[in-house]
Amino acid sequence: MNLENHLAATLRRMNQAQRLARFGSWELDLSTGISVWSEEACRIHGLEVTNNVHNYDEWEAMVHPDDLSSVRGSIEFIRNNQTSVTFDCRIVRPDGEVRNIHCIVECEYTPENTLAGIYGVTQDVTESLKATKDLKTTEVNLQLILDLIPLSIYARQSNGDYIFGNHVFLGHYGITAEQLRGKNLRDFVRSEAEYLELSAQDQLVLSSGKKLIVSDFRQKDHHGVEKIWRIIKIPYIPKGQTEHAVLGIAEDITTQKQKEENILQMSEVILERNKELEQFSMMVSHDLRGPLATIMGVSDVIDGVHLTQDDLSVFIGGIRTALMRLDEIVRRLNDITSRKDE
Repeated sequence: MNLENHLAATLRRMNQAQRLARFGSWELDLSTGISVWSEEACRIHGLEVTNNVHNYDEWEAMVHPDDLSSVRGSIEFIRNNQTSVTFDCRIVRPDGEVRNIHCIVECEYTPENTLAGIYGVTQDVTESLKATKDLKTTEVNLQLILDLIPLSIYARQSNGDYIFGNHVFLGHYGITAEQLRGKNLRDFVRSEAEYLELSAQDQLVLSSGKKLIVSDFRQKDHHGVEKIWRIIKIPYIPKGQTEHAVLGIAEDITTQKQKEENILQMSEVILERNKELEQFSMMVSHDLRGPLATIMGVSDVIDGVHLTQDDLSVFIGGIRTALMRLDEIVRRLNDITSRKDE
């Protein structure tokens, strides 16, 4: 391969590499104000690859008006200090599309060590900036979600150091997000036994790589009120790290547990009342029929024979006694039903 072919192949590979990396190169002769751009530099600016010779004013005209002042400041800094510089700005392509570019500028000197020109690379960072912005938006939205849902959410390193906690978690301990920084599990447990229990759970999650469900964990909040939590722990890798940590999602089931306990107590009361009703039923079948039989028997006698006043008084006394027994039974029934209603 002759030198000309070798240079052509080298230039072709350079253009291919620049296209893949989305950056272009350029050179500016300060004595003439003329710059020569690589193919990818032309593409970045929305120009044909053959339209690669421009003066500085033509490039400056493509700079977004809001960024023009800072760009001029960077170029002036290069001229005055004869040193390299980097800057970011927006350009407006001929079709009106706005792109974000990152520029790295180096100085070129004459044999007499005077500034002859500048050269550098221009990288199209539009997509990466958009991805960064989208990621930031996602993180902000995720934080909003974490702060809106009524669950306690936190993350701990394997050594017990806290990574973050949402508002429910912070509210339980009465601290702020700033105060959580640098805190360890030991700072929040109420006893050594509690620390060992929670640490063992974390290590089980990390060693197994599986989620763990803690159905009933009780701990007092910063007001001294006991809370009951149902916790799900899972392993996850925090942003920017390689080692797994523990992500905890805890639901406050205190009210639910209280309702369950109330239902249990009510069930016990109902069972007791049922026993009393059974006893009452047996009592009614025995005690109630006695007074009724007495009244019915007296009624039959009175209806069938002629009685003297003394005999009538005896029968009336028997009826009164039977009615008093009935009244006692009714009062006992009312007492049982009143206690049931309570």
